[in-house]
Amino acid sequence: MRTTVILLAGLASAGCRYRPEPIPIQGERAEIARLAGTWVGEYTGTVSGRTGSITFVLKAGTDSAFGDVLMIPTGNRNALMPADNPVDHRSHAGSPQVLRVSFVSVVSGRVFGTLEPYIAPDCECIVRTTFDGAVGGDAVEGTFVTRARGFEQTGRWRVMRK
Repeated sequence: MRTTVILLAGLASAGCRYRPEPIPIQGERAEIARLAGTWVGEYTGTVSGRTGSITFVLKAGTDSAFGDVLMIPTGNRNALMPADNPVDHRSHAGSPQVLRVSFVSVVSGRVFGTLEPYIAPDCECIVRTTFDGAVGGDAVEGTFVTRARGFEQTGRWRVMRK
């Protein structure tokens, strides 16, 4: 769903530069090679109604990728806030609303991963999101689950290779 054009925006802070952190991808070399390229797509939360964009870039011959999820809150809710320290967050995200994919694994044509924890605007609590999807040619699509204390929300995502 970062799996996420890459969102390489300059930071508002003077003198700072966005330096995305690579995401190590676990899996067999052939499985990882199937994901080489630039992937762009979107997701939609079934319950929350939240939507956003996903970018994911994996250069051929490597086992690390770069990817982000831009979350767009619905209605007049507050913007989302990463759960980590703002200074730490700026080191790997181009804007406060961009979440980094923190783990990706590919096994038997399926992609599994997690997003960095964030403070959801609808519950003002720290949530954790996991995702999985099926790789099929130039598309990967699947579902995600966002969990926090006492609740679980689901949704769907899809990315296409550019």
